[in-house]
Amino acid sequence: MAKTLPIRFNDEQTARLEEAAALAGYKHLSTYVRDRALATDRSGGRQADLDNWADQQRILSLLESLEHSQAANQTIMTIAVYLLRQSSTQGKLNELRTELSALGSNGEVLAALLPELAKDIERLSGED
Repeated sequence: MAKTLPIRFNDEQTARLEEAAALAGYKHLSTYVRDRALATDRSGGRQADLDNWADQQRILSLLESLEHSQAANQTIMTIAVYLLRQSSTQGKLNELRTELSALGSNGEVLAALLPELAKDIERLSGED
């Protein structure tokens, strides 16, 4: 017959356990706590630590890539705002807004705003 064992956790500990159980795919917190308490394979713990470290490195790499993309987007948008403000006529301003709204990628926006600079960047980066 199964026997219960009362264990007390504070709110923060309970939240951490619930998050860990959910990440591990457990539906019931008690099952997760039991399995973790009875886990005797020490090498599995080291492997889990190594897996966690690898996941953290992958996430850091993705965040760095995201930051780089955001910086590029911000630069393109700054160029667009500057050029929009330089346009002297409302017709030219509306034409540029329409053209930019139809474009999808940063490269397309840059090519529309500054075609010579876009060609130089493409040539220097080795893209065809």
